[in-house]
Amino acid sequence: MKILILALTLMLLSTDCVENTVSVSENTNQANGSKDGINNESTDMIENDKTVVPENTVNAGSVKDYDIAAANNAFAFDMYSQLAKLETGEQGNIFFSPHSISAAMAICYEGAENTTKEQISNVFYFPIDKTVLRESFKEMNGRINSEKDNYKLETANALWVQEGYPAEEEYIYNVKNYYNGEVTNLDFAGKPDGSRDTINEWVEDKTNNKIKDLVPEDSITPDAQIIITNAIYFNGKWIYVFDKRLTDKDTFYPIEGEKISVDMMHSAENFAYGENSDAKIIELPYRGNNLSMYIVLPKENNIEKFEAEFMLKDYTELKNNMNFAAEVETSLPKFSFETKTELSDPLIKMGVTDAFGPADFTGICHNPLKVSRVIHQAFIDVYEEGTEAAAATMIEMEKGCAVSDTKEFKADHPFMFFIEDKRTDCILFMGKVEYPEYD
Repeated sequence: MKILILALTLMLLSTDCVENTVSVSENTNQANGSKDGINNESTDMIENDKTVVPENTVNAGSVKDYDIAAANNAFAFDMYSQLAKLETGEQGNIFFSPHSISAAMAICYEGAENTTKEQISNVFYFPIDKTVLRESFKEMNGRINSEKDNYKLETANALWVQEGYPAEEEYIYNVKNYYNGEVTNLDFAGKPDGSRDTINEWVEDKTNNKIKDLVPEDSITPDAQIIITNAIYFNGKWIYVFDKRLTDKDTFYPIEGEKISVDMMHSAENFAYGENSDAKIIELPYRGNNLSMYIVLPKENNIEKFEAEFMLKDYTELKNNMNFAAEVETSLPKFSFETKTELSDPLIKMGVTDAFGPADFTGICHNPLKVSRVIHQAFIDVYEEGTEAAAATMIEMEKGCAVSDTKEFKADHPFMFFIEDKRTDCILFMGKVEYPEYD
């Protein structure tokens, strides 16, 4: 049985840094794409798409007021806009988990203060009141880890602490209680290789051995103080399985004037379907009907232009206009690819600047910390029976200061796709296919 997995790792190391001096007003401007030294063009989607997030998100005073799924989804499109500007992955394909990045950063946010906290809040749409975020993640994690009869979806966190490191007791308590994090002491300085093996074994166990060597060799230095890992695991099959006997070789057009041969799957079912003048959308539900993959197919074969203009509000409107068609003749290529991306620069452009130094993570420990790099690696495999995917992120912190009833949906050119938890409307995974290569 195939699986969908995600693992997240954050590395925290002690640091000496100067006091944070960025004002609240300056930080707000940074998160809106107007900060000095940062390309405003890179944050166009962020500024434009904030309209779809409830105005009281950052200032929410209760879990009822805070829409954690809306916050996650807004961040998803913000991050996608950054990744679309990078030369990422094989042939321009994109794949990442906005939910998992947000979940991992929430544990980091738990210890952030002052403008470091404010910038993370603005970029990830976290509420200033940390209690609201804690309760919201606890509630969402409870939902994610429920309903296991027809599929498997689980999330897990772990906090690895250097022996003798004076982490704040309140921080440790909150990680355990609200994020269900396992807390373990390791000797990073004296036994770096052993510590690395222990963490990697935990990640492999939580991801059914799909994510190996998440913590690279020589990455744990004597300065390491805390490493945070987060994993999310999904195992599901389509409700309407594509008949393998119908899969055949067909032509896919990555761009106008170019064509490649792919394994094209075919189905004709009563799918939820919608379209407007720019794109078509289809919902492919997984068994249990709690999770689905939504595929957005531009009507013109110009994915670069489409993704630059396609905002969260456009995606939401497309979904809201969906109806069940009598029949949708669906053609979808099998696709399987991996991506590995350095996220430090995109996060800085999005407004998380102080976290990379000077930073204030005194909620974790009064020894100063800063983020040195963020790496995200992901894998996805879409086939006749279902979906398998895996992703891993490492955040390292170191010393620093049509009229017919029959519709046609033939994905024979680049498209975007989303995997959502329909109970919460939370985008768990998001990506783009330009070259659907399959081994």
